[in-house]
Amino acid sequence: MSTTFMTWLGFVAMIVIAVCFTWRPAYATLRPPRHRPVAFLFGSLVFLLMAFMFAWLPANAIDTGHIHVSHRRAGTLDAWREIEPITFWLIIVAEYLCGLLIASYAIAGIALMDR
Repeated sequence: MSTTFMTWLGFVAMIVIAVCFTWRPAYATLRPPRHRPVAFLFGSLVFLLMAFMFAWLPANAIDTGHIHVSHRRAGTLDAWREIEPITFWLIIVAEYLCGLLIASYAIAGIALMDR
């Protein structure tokens, strides 16, 4: 499978799960926009873009077999699929779950525009 196909597949899976299940708890935590609903909509679209990026990260890692995430404060995560398979797949799952969380709030923000 190519990275592009895996990215779109992961993103579509996130959106389907968010639309079917996880947007309702996120919807309950938000208040409807009062002053700038267009800015709220664009913020939700930015969240969808971030969810797409969280689908691209694990797709790229699955394709290459290597994860290297480095942050100044959090340190470095470096895992190879062949050497540390448990750590590798746990990081992949964590990236998809972060994307699902962001996609849930994006769908909830778009649903608040209906009010």
